[in-house]
Amino acid sequence: MGTSVSESAGETGSATGLSGFKPRITHVAYHVSDIDRALAFYVGVLGLKEQMRIPLGDGEHEVVLGFPEGKGGGLILMWNTKRATPYVRGDGYSRFILSVSDVDGAVAQLSAQGTRIVSQPTNAGPMRYAMVADPDGYVIEVLQLKRG
Repeated sequence: MGTSVSESAGETGSATGLSGFKPRITHVAYHVSDIDRALAFYVGVLGLKEQMRIPLGDGEHEVVLGFPEGKGGGLILMWNTKRATPYVRGDGYSRFILSVSDVDGAVAQLSAQGTRIVSQPTNAGPMRYAMVADPDGYVIEVLQLKRG
C-alpha cells in the first residue's frame, strides 16, 4: 500500500492543515511590465475596480483589484519602477480562473475589445471554458459551470 502525505509527514491524527483557522484564498498576485496597460485591461476590459495601492519600497508597488459586487478573491498587480528588464513568467504559471454565467458571451465581448483569445469556448464535462490572455501574456481561464 502507498503512504499518504500525512503519514509521510509523521502526523498521527486526522490531517486538518490550517482548516481550524478558517483559511480562504483572498488574492492572486503577479508582476506586470506596464501597470497602465495592465490596468486598462483588468479595469477597462474585465471590469475589476481598484481597491488600493500600496508602495512596498525600493521601487516595488502593488495595486489591489476586485469585482465591485464580488465576494471572492481579487487580483494584485505588482510592478517595479526601477526595473529595466521584462519579467520572465517561467513555465510554472498556469492560469487564474474567472467564473462567469455565459462563457460564449464573455468571450465575444472580450474579443470585441481586442483581447487575445487563446482557445475558443470548449465543453469539458460539467464545464464550458475558454482561455484568454492579458497584455503581459498571462492566461486567464473563463469558466462557466453548466447547470442541469
